Amino acid sequence: SLLMPILSPHPRAALLLLYFSIGGGIPHDTPPPRPVRVHCTTTKGEIDIDVHPEWAPLGAQRYLELVRGGHYNNIGLPRVNGVIVQFGADWRDRDTKSIELRHVSIKDDPKPPGQIANKMSLKRGQLSYAGGGENTRSASIFFVTKPNPYLGRAAWEVPFGEVIPPGMSVVDSFYSGYGDFQMFKCDTCNAPDLTQYWLHGNAYLKKEYPLLDYMLECHVVEGLNVSSTHNAQGMPRESVMIVDLKQPSTIDPAAIVNPNPNPNPN
Repeated sequence: SLLMPILSPHPRAALLLLYFSIGGGIPHDTPPPRPVRVHCTTTKGEIDIDVHPEWAPLGAQRYLELVRGGHYNNIGLPRVNGVIVQFGADWRDRDTKSIELRHVSIKDDPKPPGQIANKMSLKRGQLSYAGGGENTRSASIFFVTKPNPYLGRAAWEVPFGEVIPPGMSVVDSFYSGYGDFQMFKCDTCNAPDLTQYWLHGNAYLKKEYPLLDYMLECHVVEGLNVSSTHNAQGMPRESVMIVDLKQPSTIDPAAIVNPNPNPNPN
């Protein structure tokens, strides 16, 4: 097993304790953190997401900070390639806090037991960060629509949440006609140019890719007691304890790596 304390200077988040053990789980006298529900409205309908801090504490916390900062409001879905739906790298027209967060990458979370048991693969309906190398996670994330044996093996591909049924019917309906990013140079790689996307954001997407779908608004459903037994994807609810997820900006500085203004996509 691995016992790794991460000390925090924030008094209300003084305890961030990762405890990974295939057979052990968290101590019996410590209740596991409950999932946090996020509700998103899109151009194709509504999606509920359960964020699991016990799977990926740093990834879950960063995502919730970005949601509360409004980062995933009115943001395009530029990469819909039949395997994943990737979004979140829009660098324009965001609030100051969101911009600050997106310019700083966080360390990779260890793979949780459920992912290890699944031969490292991600499952349909899970959310993970895209990245361009170890410790490059910032704000670009993706839904898994068609799992494969390779998706999930990269160090940064750790699930931090899952779409709650029937939300995947909405994810599956996002416009996919533009395919993958142009940088991959394939026959179906007609999606937006990343440089133009980073420079011009939604203005570029709406002008050049009018059929794209969008996340319109995402928010944390405060006060909802998400069942501790609900787990749509069957990942073990063990491994992590986090205190006070509701407090903003509680990621320990030790978990921050160098600024990463232009992370490559997955």
